[in-house]
Amino acid sequence: MRSWRRTRFQKPSDTSRNFLKTLVDPPGATIDIVAVHGLNPLDKPSHAEATWTAGNKLWLRDFLPKRVPSARVLLFGYNSNVAFQTAAAGVREQAENLLNQLEAARVMDPDRPLMFICHSLGGIIVKRALVHSKTDTTYERIGKSTFGIAFFGTPHKGGNNAGLADVIAKIARSLLGNPSNSFMSAIRAGTLFLDTIADDFRQLLEDFQILTFYETKPLGSFGIVVSPSSAILGLSGTREKRIAMDTDHRNLCKFECENDPRYEQVAVNIVKMVNDATSPRETPAPIEAEDKGNVSRCIGDQNTIFQSGDGNQSDIYGHINMTHQMGNRNYSEQDGDNNKTMQITMGALAVEGYAELLKFFSS
Repeated sequence: MRSWRRTRFQKPSDTSRNFLKTLVDPPGATIDIVAVHGLNPLDKPSHAEATWTAGNKLWLRDFLPKRVPSARVLLFGYNSNVAFQTAAAGVREQAENLLNQLEAARVMDPDRPLMFICHSLGGIIVKRALVHSKTDTTYERIGKSTFGIAFFGTPHKGGNNAGLADVIAKIARSLLGNPSNSFMSAIRAGTLFLDTIADDFRQLLEDFQILTFYETKPLGSFGIVVSPSSAILGLSGTREKRIAMDTDHRNLCKFECENDPRYEQVAVNIVKMVNDATSPRETPAPIEAEDKGNVSRCIGDQNTIFQSGDGNQSDIYGHINMTHQMGNRNYSEQDGDNNKTMQITMGALAVEGYAELLKFFSS
């Protein structure tokens, strides 16, 4: 049975709100799971931990390792009160803070598959971080390593005739009761920036697998804080799994025991994503064609096609592919990087072509 080391969570000091804590660190970890909390307008030091805790059980540490024993689990903490009081600058700073700390934590294995678990506005921080990783080569390996994201009640857009800033303001009111005018002003001032994050992230959606967990119960007089229309990205079923949870926004990612049906549903879907992220990719076997008029089409990486005869056609999409064609009237189309095509015309140039083909095989 695989064993893992549990790191007892230490509450950060009053002066520390920014950190990346390792909750579980198994030997030979095959994936990193990073949990990111949401808005903390009351500036509670334990908010990063409390987001995922019910009673005295932090499920990321106490339950999840039994289901995914090869996962290293990390907890990101940041001063989200400052982040949203300063709107655009704050979100950008915390996203870059996440990238910087994560890069340092992954220095021994920077290409290890990565998964994020986000609650509420923590999803906005993660989305901004992944957008930034695409434009800053310092952090590009984090973006490329990210396989999937589990969003818990993240407001991706407005809903029910409300804008994104209105949804965020509703989250703030549900936590504060009567937020200060300066806090609400900052949210309204950041509307364009928040909309831009949503637009930029939309360009990256095909890069990731998505789990969307959304609330179906009202939070007191505030009602449904993040409606399904705001929480759901609207991707195809192959890219986004949508799971309705029988709870409110505040308790969306809190589970007191492993037998909680809500936790079971969350765990099953996370396990499936982890297995998909860590499964080795199969390299397609070489395709050999000896008859006349062969047609081969391959999509993927590191494919090899051999064709001899007349009127061959080869279409390849991917990277580091090789196509060898001998005969007449051959056609080859490739889309990707580091692809090679060798075409030898039969007849008078057969001897020279054969020599060139040998050189090509050995390159």
